[in-house]
Amino acid sequence: MYIWVAVNVDEQVREIRNKAESYINERELSSPTFALPFHISLKISFYIQDDKFKNVVSDLRGYFKTLKPFTILTKGIEQSGTIVWITMQDNTDLTCIHKNLDDMLYEKHGIEQHPFDKSFLFHTSVCIMNNEDQARLAFDATKDINVPKELKAESFIIGCSESGKAGTFKMIEEIVV
Repeated sequence: MYIWVAVNVDEQVREIRNKAESYINERELSSPTFALPFHISLKISFYIQDDKFKNVVSDLRGYFKTLKPFTILTKGIEQSGTIVWITMQDNTDLTCIHKNLDDMLYEKHGIEQHPFDKSFLFHTSVCIMNNEDQARLAFDATKDINVPKELKAESFIIGCSESGKAGTFKMIEEIVV
């Protein structure tokens, strides 16, 4: 089983989500990002044996309940390869949560840090396209949307997937702080 954790920002970026979904649907393209609420991932999803799943989720839930709401400043909409995303400015709260999750998961469950977690970029994926040309078109369709200058981190999500592949994750719990 794969576990994923994030900050829920879906309601705060609803206009961007709606425009991206309309663009993709009108052109009959596919994007796996819409199965979940729009979010800021807090680390790369990770594999855990099924018999440890409940304990890991319990520890994640307990950690998220210790957090207080905070603000995240955005940079804007950007394209990186086949992904269009909203990037976040450097944020000490996000960085601290990321490090604490990595440390807790390693100390309590032996889950090693993924190489991508070593230089993690906090972002909200607007869409993931099949190729860079499609991503460029999606970026052009969304780049001028007014992105909120700040997002509130008041709700955290725990999700899971049997395969760990994009588009297969489902939200299993939301923790409002």
